[in-house]
Amino acid sequence: MKALALLTGTLLVVGVTARADDTAAAKAAGAGRALFLRHCASCHGTDGKGGGPTAASLKTPPPDLTTLPPKDGKFDEARVRTSIDGTQAASAHGTRDMPVWGKVFAKAGDKRGPGGAQTEVWTLVEYIKSIQSAPAAK
Repeated sequence: MKALALLTGTLLVVGVTARADDTAAAKAAGAGRALFLRHCASCHGTDGKGGGPTAASLKTPPPDLTTLPPKDGKFDEARVRTSIDGTQAASAHGTRDMPVWGKVFAKAGDKRGPGGAQTEVWTLVEYIKSIQSAPAAK
């Protein structure tokens, strides 16, 4: 009986934690959408598919952000984050003289403290994760 009570309590905590994580991710995705529309949509389009008004002027067409390839069957958050924050160069962004959003966010007078730029990058990652198309059924 004690084992059943312990198992039930553990499952309850895990369920509540999962819902809290889902809620935090949903809020982050909402904030990320606003950042995306302000900073990314000119190239990637408001739908994230790469057809923004300045896309034609880029050396390399921007990718469709709704169909990013998964890594080990999951959304590759690390790759997306490093593309946004400038750790990994994105060929379409040109040289490092072009905006690297992590640096732009950090220079934007971040009033939330040193983690604010990372929070903005995280919200963009969550938004891009939220717009992934479901894989086609085989």
